[in-house]
Formats: sequence, structure tokens, C-alpha cells
Amino acid sequence: MTDTVTQNQLMTVADVIAAMGISRSTWQKLVAQKQTPPIVRIGAVQRIRRDAFEAWLGQHENSPNTRLK
Repeated sequence: MTDTVTQNQLMTVADVIAAMGISRSTWQKLVAQKQTPPIVRIGAVQRIRRDAFEAWLGQHENSPNTRLK
């Protein structure tokens, strides 16, 4: 049961870019610019915590001065 709960709380990069409507290359640019939500790295695997993604998205939601490049 714990594995299921953990899986539901973690998003893949594909999940995040689909939710944002961006390409993988745009995601890679954001990573290089350190403008992504915190990424959990386990070896070559990258996951993003759903709550961290939602909080990060909320920070950029109503901020006219924050621009993702």
C-alpha cells in the first residue's frame, strides 16, 4: 500500500510536461536554468513530488513579474 501511495505522490517528467503543455526540450531548458520544481533524483530516474509541483505552479500562477524562459 505504501508503494501505491508513494507512486501517486510522485510525477514523472512526462506527467509534468504534459500538465504544463510544454516540450521536453523546454523542460530541459528550465532544468538548466534551475527554474523547475524540486526534482527527486534516484540514479537516472527523475520524479517530482505532486505537492511540490502544485506549490511551484501556484507561485508562478499570479506573478506577472515571474517569467519562465
